[in-house]
Amino acid sequence: MRYQNRHYVFSSKQAAYEFASDPDSYIIMVAECAKKSPELIQLLELHAQFATITPYSQGRDQGKMIEKPITKCDAGIQTEVHPIESNIVKSYEWNEWELRRKAIKLANLRNKVTHSAQTNLSNLRRDNVTQVYLPKESETQTLQSTGTNVPRPQTFLAGIRGGMRKTTVMTKVDLTQDVDQT
Repeated sequence: MRYQNRHYVFSSKQAAYEFASDPDSYIIMVAECAKKSPELIQLLELHAQFATITPYSQGRDQGKMIEKPITKCDAGIQTEVHPIESNIVKSYEWNEWELRRKAIKLANLRNKVTHSAQTNLSNLRRDNVTQVYLPKESETQTLQSTGTNVPRPQTFLAGIRGGMRKTTVMTKVDLTQDVDQT
């Protein structure tokens, strides 16, 4: 059926007669459904009513019926309020007097002489004991790598084509899986 230089197709003669009785109200109802479900704009080619959308025939991938929608999601990262620095130098000294004390102690060590109590006859006769800690048999793993995978939203539109019934009802089915199921 042709109305205002546009062609319309119906599932039955009865649906065409109902449309012909009041076509403007049906066109407005389709536009309202397309506002609630924007994927219908590409499917039904309603670009004249929604001028901000470029039609798929003028897009990058010509010939495809429905372009892949751009999915967006919000993500947030929280930083620590008071992070602990990992590059803390334990030997750092800020006190000037303590630095002088350490310098004097090191200078005094240069003048000291050590004396050995061993002689050539007593060399290697002393009992020497060493304690050894054998490596453990069990292992532990301390690093844990984790990540999240946010499911992509998927919807299915049922009842778009019509059918044998007089009135067709479009239903939008959400096929997105929960995070626990993935």
